[in-house]
Amino acid sequence: MSRPEPSASSAVGDVGVGIRHARADELPALARLERKADRAFASVGLTVVSRAPAPSPQEYEPALTAGRLLVAVADGGAVAGFVRIDIVDGTAHLHQVSVAPRHGGRGLGRALVAAAERWAVRHGHRRLTLTTYRDVPWNGPFYARLGYVVLQPDALGPGLRALRDRERADGLEVRPRQAMVKELDVPGGPS
Repeated sequence: MSRPEPSASSAVGDVGVGIRHARADELPALARLERKADRAFASVGLTVVSRAPAPSPQEYEPALTAGRLLVAVADGGAVAGFVRIDIVDGTAHLHQVSVAPRHGGRGLGRALVAAAERWAVRHGHRRLTLTTYRDVPWNGPFYARLGYVVLQPDALGPGLRALRDRERADGLEVRPRQAMVKELDVPGGPS
């Protein structure tokens, strides 16, 4: 199935990078990349994340099939990061952003989040939600700098509430987590 390519960034930080839809043959590499990126959580004491089992490539298939799995491809063609978008409570939800450690600190995460926001707008979503650690520098504070605000527990829809419950059941709440949202600029929307 052919899908239109998302807008590509010609340069992010000091690295030339393009953002495009993932391919099925890249799913094993994405699982390895996510696992490597998650190891950074050990530096802030979150071994529950850094020691978690690697995701299976099949976990990405629904997002791939729906065109909600985007990759950042660095010079030379190597996948340097990815973003997975899900739909929760009828709205776009940033499920995962991972950047290969050797490409970290160059703006790839920011570029991937921006690509997810563009995807959401193109598909009629007025907002993008996510869940994240409140105080981990590349989590809550990072998203706040990008314009995301904390969603209070009473503002969560049933799907987002269930997702937060699953995170607690999976033991991820060893440090404070939160849901966040960003209202997106939709052409023709209220100004």
